[in-house]
Amino acid sequence: MEGMVDALRRAHRVVTPNGCIVDVHPIEKAASVQVGDTKTGWVEAGDAPLRHAAAGAALSTAIDEGLFTAAATVEFEFLTYGDTIEELRDYIVDTWRDARIDRKTVARTRDVLRAGAAGTRPCVRERVRLTILNPMARRSGDREIHQAR
Repeated sequence: MEGMVDALRRAHRVVTPNGCIVDVHPIEKAASVQVGDTKTGWVEAGDAPLRHAAAGAALSTAIDEGLFTAAATVEFEFLTYGDTIEELRDYIVDTWRDARIDRKTVARTRDVLRAGAAGTRPCVRERVRLTILNPMARRSGDREIHQAR
């Protein structure tokens, strides 16, 4: 988490007073594999829940340190579709860190697709949090520090 807090400290030094930082990351809950409203399994993502929790903690630390205020926070569902479960499985392996969809989930998803979900594509559903951070004024003693840009 300390590396993430350091990154936010650096961002605070370079963002303009009227600028903002937008943080987008999944929440700690595991992403599900679904066909329509039917959940067929989970994405096994290694230490992702710990990394996502650390990202949230880093934001809280930066706010507690007075670097930023949270102007807005919203959570939403982010869906990644594949034309087939195999395409979705391969995409997750290729693009997510240490993540995979196991064989049992692939088999259950195939079964649901064969059972009458024609035209429905499999997807990964993850809950994502977006936070807009406004920088607090940089101060040294009682005077504001302005950086030349």
